[in-house]
Amino acid sequence: MKLLEGKVAVVTGAARGIGKAIAMQFAREGADVAFTDLVIDENGKATEAEIAALGVKAKGYASNAADFEGTHNVVDQIVKDFGRIDILVNNAGITKDGLMMRMSEAQWDAVLTVNLKSAFNFIHAVTPVMARQKSGSIINMSSVVGVSGNAGQCNYSASKAGMIGLAKSIAKEMGPRGIRA
Repeated sequence: MKLLEGKVAVVTGAARGIGKAIAMQFAREGADVAFTDLVIDENGKATEAEIAALGVKAKGYASNAADFEGTHNVVDQIVKDFGRIDILVNNAGITKDGLMMRMSEAQWDAVLTVNLKSAFNFIHAVTPVMARQKSGSIINMSSVVGVSGNAGQCNYSASKAGMIGLAKSIAKEMGPRGIRA
């Protein structure tokens, strides 16, 4: 049974790893899949081919999800190529672990920018599309450390806690417009 037939899913950070597995599962359920990663190299092209082999439309987009304007441009291109966006999975993420007393500002900023700001950027770009459609689903990939914390991962834990709060707030803002988060 193809539960997502006729839907378009956007998965960030999906050329490999968890994001690729998510994109593949959406495709198995019948969704057309647009995915992003920092670059679409041979891994990205292979992922695109694997998704398309499941009988759905698939395209990878090079995107620095932490770039506000660039994210809006990628979303505009996805809408041109696919016609709509029904599902957004904010999966793009990195770790730069270290104890707080040794963590550099650059480590902190990199993780918060990639993990949390990228989710804001994509939600900001996608919600007008979903609002016009009067439907959509936004999924923020978080972690148990966003609730419990973890030694040596204060930056990652903070970013994942932010993802939880962001999803809860967007659900309240956009729920009345048919958009789940």
